[in-house]
Amino acid sequence: MKVRLSLLLMVMFFGGSLPAYKWASINFGPATSNLIRFAIAASVLLVVARRHLSTAVQAGAVRRLVLIGVFGLGLMAVFMSTGVDKGSATVASIVVGLEPIGVALAGVLMVGDKPSTNSWIALVIGFVGAVVASGIFTQTTGPSPLLPSLLLLGTVVTFSIYTANVRTTSRGVHPLAVAALTQLGALVFVIPALGLDAADTSMLRGEPSAKAIGAVIFLGIGSAIAYLLLCVVLVNVPSNRVAVTMFLTPLFGVMFSWLIIGEDLHVRDGVGAALVFLAVWISEWGPSWRRDQVPVVYSDAT
Repeated sequence: MKVRLSLLLMVMFFGGSLPAYKWASINFGPATSNLIRFAIAASVLLVVARRHLSTAVQAGAVRRLVLIGVFGLGLMAVFMSTGVDKGSATVASIVVGLEPIGVALAGVLMVGDKPSTNSWIALVIGFVGAVVASGIFTQTTGPSPLLPSLLLLGTVVTFSIYTANVRTTSRGVHPLAVAALTQLGALVFVIPALGLDAADTSMLRGEPSAKAIGAVIFLGIGSAIAYLLLCVVLVNVPSNRVAVTMFLTPLFGVMFSWLIIGEDLHVRDGVGAALVFLAVWISEWGPSWRRDQVPVVYSDAT
């Protein structure tokens, strides 16, 4: 139950980050939004994790965790925010639907996780649900420039590699230390990435509004909580179980966009949601899901 609750809270943040990035983009460039986000997240986590950072030192994992944050979280966040800023919402939803597939494959290839038949079935059904909810079959997608599509696809690759590396590197390291050091690495990456904002339009797009400021604060605090939960879960369960739950991300994104921004809901959203919930049920409660579990490797992951 703790694992399921952690996964649920994690995907709620990931879903909420999609409309939050849109709000932040009103007044902040993509890299600038991420600079504020990771500055908040890294500061909070480093303070909270100060007594546990020694576990990373003892395991000799400090440098590797920072690098994982640089090329996993930092690069992924810039790809995501820039792709959402410049691309169509439909293409973004489809690419986000690919992310769980990438996470599962990275777990197989880089970690040696062995998904059960139930997990593979759940991944296929979940992807179909995400594609249906995106609206690609029922509406025109509008212009889909190549660059935003490639940037969004880059989020799939970088985040998948991030999850696999956290699985292999965090053994013996407290999850708080893992989350803090990877967020710090992400912050290191986005500082020079500010040049992208300066070259495109500017770091600031007019006087920052309360809406945009609130969005980046949410991204920062939410990032600290969500990635801590992700690190806790990845220590104890295989990547494919996390991947299936991530199909809920675009559904939460649609729900929050409706509640907060006022975007319309469609029948396709309900059909896609039903398929995703079926996929999660198969993964979590199907007859063979227990075969996907792995031993706890850090007993103090609370």
